[in-house]
Amino acid sequence: MVKVLNKTTKVIFWILIILAILVGIIVYGGMADGFSLKFLVLFSGLPFFFFVVGAFGLLWPKIKPAGESTYIIHALVLGVLFFILFLLHTWLILPLICPDFGRCLDM
Repeated sequence: MVKVLNKTTKVIFWILIILAILVGIIVYGGMADGFSLKFLVLFSGLPFFFFVVGAFGLLWPKIKPAGESTYIIHALVLGVLFFILFLLHTWLILPLICPDFGRCLDM
C-alpha cells in the first residue's frame, strides 16, 4: 500500500469539509429558488457525504483500532458518530430545506 503523508490527508479531509459547507451555502443559500424542492432534498446527500467523509478522515487517527480486541469498540464509535451526523442532517438540515418534509417527497 502506498504511504501518504499525514499532512496531505488532513488537507484533503479539510477540503472535503469546506467543500460541503460551500456547496451548502451556494446551493441552499443563493440558488435554492432555481431548483425544485425534490432536487434540493435529494441533492442534500452530497454535501452530507462530503462532510461525513471529512469528519471520519480527520477522526480516524484518533479512533483507529490498535489490536484485534478493539475492533468492536471502533465499529461502535464510528456507528455512533455516523448516527449523530445523520440525525443532525435529518432533523436540522432537511427541515430548513423543506419544513413539511412529507409533502416534499410526494411532489
